[in-house]
Amino acid sequence: MSKKGIPEEMDGVDYLPEPSDPRMLSAVDPSIAGWQDQYRSQVVGWEPLPVPVTQAPRRVIHRTTGVWVVAIIVASLFVLWNTQSPITELSYPDSEWAWKDSGLRELQASNLSGNGIKVCIVDTGIDVKHPDLESTDLKFKDFVGQSTEPVDYGSSFHGTMMAGILVADGHIKGAAPNVSLSVAAALQSDNNGENTGDENVVAAAIEWCWEQQNADIISLSLGGDAMVGSQSTYSAVELALEKGVFVIAAAGNDGGEDDDGFVATPSNVPLAIAVGALDEEGKMWPSSSKGNQNLQQVTRNSPNQKPEIVAPGVEIISTGPSSSYYLSSGTSDATVFVTGVVALMIEKYPELGRANANGTSCIELVKHAIANSSDTVAGQQLPHDDWAGYGSLNSPNLLAEVGRTLPC
Repeated sequence: MSKKGIPEEMDGVDYLPEPSDPRMLSAVDPSIAGWQDQYRSQVVGWEPLPVPVTQAPRRVIHRTTGVWVVAIIVASLFVLWNTQSPITELSYPDSEWAWKDSGLRELQASNLSGNGIKVCIVDTGIDVKHPDLESTDLKFKDFVGQSTEPVDYGSSFHGTMMAGILVADGHIKGAAPNVSLSVAAALQSDNNGENTGDENVVAAAIEWCWEQQNADIISLSLGGDAMVGSQSTYSAVELALEKGVFVIAAAGNDGGEDDDGFVATPSNVPLAIAVGALDEEGKMWPSSSKGNQNLQQVTRNSPNQKPEIVAPGVEIISTGPSSSYYLSSGTSDATVFVTGVVALMIEKYPELGRANANGTSCIELVKHAIANSSDTVAGQQLPHDDWAGYGSLNSPNLLAEVGRTLPC
């Protein structure tokens, strides 16, 4: 170590104050053109304002309550400074454990890739300049502005990150890279960096997904207050489900001591699949929201108790703007892993798809399969836990259970 605790290999790297908080320093290599556009990231979702900390060596991590964010490009700047090798030759970190632990890689090894399945993401949009997203079969609709080209309105590029978890095909290998992807930009960052959106706009985007894009699956890494039946997003999701569309939605990031006991809307819609978050050790992420099974004098029964399932969602590395990679934590990330598994499931069993749907019967079959195939999480109360749901995602078990119980 060199003086002041800075590693020797980082001696030639400058430290630049973050504009949002000058107490926080980010490592930069001033010899690299364009670094200004690639090293910052902020992912908030339901979270409060970031509490910045600085960590060394090799990468600078900004910590919020339950959310870690980083521009991964910083991790290898000292290598580039020493070798002057092209940026494309850098070795970036990844979170491959998440795809492996969920069983997604095992399904992909059986030649499943999401081919022919239509997935729609409602989020902040998408930045298709990233090389991992260049081959994506994409349809885009701007509900925030009037752009005719794909754009991401999030300061954290939240939508781009979620899309990467699903369809990236490069350094990041997504869950279902060959799906036909539709992205609706319906959220944007406010002055505090939080992703927000008008509820009616989000509802209109959900309607666009199933009505105009003929989506088999709608993935919603978003959420609001759990007020059953009083919000347009709730009604929009109900209508999509009635059409045989699978809706996968984030349970919410308000867990911990202040958890209100309700998963977010629209994950609280009975037939929607609400997803909580796990870390690499298979433990529950502390900020993952718990569910209340007695809501306004209505008791939730299996397989619609909330949340239904938990999946990897902590320190997930995915695509950022241009050629950068960002890292984040939350039920948003976990939601997309479940979306990917459902896409591979429909590819294997086309009778589950919307084109062959007979009302909600296939959705109900899959939800029963989730309840019967998930792995037990440490401390989970069986058969259902208000925090861990029916357990953690086991993709091969889930597909086997679906195959055993078909037809719908």
